[in-house]
Amino acid sequence: MTQFCKECGSALQPGEVFCKTCYSHERDEYRIVKEYLRTHPNSNAMQIANETGISISKIMKYIRNGSLTVVTNDGQRRSR
Repeated sequence: MTQFCKECGSALQPGEVFCKTCYSHERDEYRIVKEYLRTHPNSNAMQIANETGISISKIMKYIRNGSLTVVTNDGQRRSR
């Protein structure tokens, strides 16, 4: 059975979740967020979204899947 890209709906090669174009776009957006956080480490998700143009839902997805870690006010790190 043919699998389709979760982002654009194009047909995938076996074992892929995203097509090459969407994977590249996703990787680029993640790099933008990570670079922003390197220079603005105390930013919240809304600030990151406003400054990078990456959607708040995408940033929250990175937190939920563990790609980004939340630092609480007391300095504890956790992923959601």
